[in-house]
Amino acid sequence: MICICDAVYEVFERMAYYGISSNLILYLTNKLHQGTVTASTNVTTWAGTIWITPILGAYVADAYLGRYWTFVTASFIYLLVYLNLLPALYHYKCIVYNFSVSN
Repeated sequence: MICICDAVYEVFERMAYYGISSNLILYLTNKLHQGTVTASTNVTTWAGTIWITPILGAYVADAYLGRYWTFVTASFIYLLVYLNLLPALYHYKCIVYNFSVSN
């Protein structure tokens, strides 16, 4: 059962990463009106943070919680973040029938 949960977790994590990374520079420059250099720096910082956090998770899993409880804790954090994003997505009409990001 844990193997299936790990696989599903990994699929959703990859979908979120590639979905955000492919549109982040456009969002920062067009919607938040950041300059190209600032937006590139923010995207690079975001990508670096994404790639370094598994090392932190591995340390916490090995030293303190164990693999199962680290997985449960990380899943709970993902769920909380997702639930906090739902009102914003609904406000921008991303969840309802059209997928446009407009006011």
